[in-house]
Amino acid sequence: MATHHRGAVVEEAVRKSGFPLKKLAERLGISRNTLYNKFRDPLVSYSFIQRIGQIIFYNFGFEFPEMDTTASEAAEPDVTYSRQDTRDLISVSKRYVGVLEQQNKLLSVLVRVANDNISPAVKSSIDQFINSEPFASD
Repeated sequence: MATHHRGAVVEEAVRKSGFPLKKLAERLGISRNTLYNKFRDPLVSYSFIQRIGQIIFYNFGFEFPEMDTTASEAAEPDVTYSRQDTRDLISVSKRYVGVLEQQNKLLSVLVRVANDNISPAVKSSIDQFINSEPFASD
């Protein structure tokens, strides 16, 4: 069985996740230089890998099946949010709701137009679309 360069595998997953390296280092309580050194370590510890997985919400059990992941899966993710993170999340949430409201207005206009001006086949297609996921309300 070929051995993985653990640090390189972890670095790749972190970079693909888009999680900022500066924030990751802060949450781990280490400097960015130390984080980069860990990425260069072919035998970085499994406990360190699990901590990173908890922070970026990634299961390294696929890359390292020999790693015991039961403890990390049962634990709550080691995540703390700053006030700025919370403000950003609220802002994104408000914009998302605004987009949904605009989409609903557009759909209602389309339905009115469909009811007044188009063929039964097109009207049926629009009705099917509106009643499909995620627009159907139950």
